[in-house]
Amino acid sequence: MSLFSELQKASSEEDVKDAYIKALHLKSYQKNLIDIQTKEVWFEAKVGCKVSTYAMFTQLCFYVAQALKEGEEIPPFLCVIDSVKAAIMETQTVYSLLNDKSVKIKWGKSASDVTQEALEVVSQYIGTHFVSFRIETQEKEFIDTVQNAISTGEIIRTQITPDNLKQVFDRWVEMIGREICGIEPENYCLLFFADIMSDGTVSTHENLPAELLHKNNRPTFLLDGKLYELGNYDGYRKFWAIYNRPPEVEYRNYLLERRDSLIPTDERSFKGAYFTPLHVVEKAYELLNRTLGKNWQRDYIVWDMCCGVGNLETKHS
Repeated sequence: MSLFSELQKASSEEDVKDAYIKALHLKSYQKNLIDIQTKEVWFEAKVGCKVSTYAMFTQLCFYVAQALKEGEEIPPFLCVIDSVKAAIMETQTVYSLLNDKSVKIKWGKSASDVTQEALEVVSQYIGTHFVSFRIETQEKEFIDTVQNAISTGEIIRTQITPDNLKQVFDRWVEMIGREICGIEPENYCLLFFADIMSDGTVSTHENLPAELLHKNNRPTFLLDGKLYELGNYDGYRKFWAIYNRPPEVEYRNYLLERRDSLIPTDERSFKGAYFTPLHVVEKAYELLNRTLGKNWQRDYIVWDMCCGVGNLETKHS
């Protein structure tokens, strides 16, 4: 049974803890004031989903502050979990805050009773430095991330592959696409590929239909000569805290050829929104070179009667 299924049956905090312990295959752990305590990770657990990620991390920070004060061993990672969501963060993210003697945080009497002031200070400080997951749709990603953190000491970002392309795209739309001002939903996939086919600065391909740029050190998209800016930057940072870009070289062209699979069926069927696979483009230009000669791009005007996003024109000089 999946972790999410187990969590939906959980009626107590102990049930939630046990479900995560089983799914993560935790062996050496304790259940104390810290809900689940291992050498590598401290977990704060809740049943249900009413307590925010920030509030749970604030409770863990209460324990970290105490441990720092008493000189106790602190793990490299903090993780919060409940019945529907989870998040993980490097503990070092909060060290500067907790070691800053000029910042006096009024914590409250206990971790379960932290003050609103403490919540606000910690929330503002940790910002988007944690990686969050929805267990229903990202169970495997969460488990892999935590297990990798335990085994390698690093939070390893998820690779974008043909197997998770649709899932990554849906999350991109939710976290980034809907925050782009003025863009039509049918153009989400063009901006999505401009975003993932870049290391954040340099694109992997020339002449993609859309382009990722930066304006005032913030990501901006260029499509059909028009700039599209993000109304909110938090989702963008959170998304790229989860995934690694660009995709591995072996997947890039194949992923681009799958662009039409991300367009809603009615768009594809009734508007003819299909993409010419790149290997077909290569073959077309090979035949054009053979038929018209090497200088045909200079000597001829090309009319593509089915031009969509311009895949056939990517090789045109």
